[in-house]
Amino acid sequence: MAFLKAAVAWYKRLGIKIERVMTDNGSCYRSKVFNKLCEAMGIRHVYTQQYTLKTNGKAERLIQPNLRE
Repeated sequence: MAFLKAAVAWYKRLGIKIERVMTDNGSCYRSKVFNKLCEAMGIRHVYTQQYTLKTNGKAERLIQPNLRE
């Protein structure tokens, strides 16, 4: 939750509004507290489909450049 708040604030300073966030189905993301935070910030929370390369591949592809940098 702290990371989401920090990321939204950072992007806001750049003039970018976060509309959606995609997460896996981990218990920390399925919690009521996390979902209430998303709702309070006006962010639509989308889950990846389990065992689906299409959505899980998007997340993995996003992570790779960050790891290299």
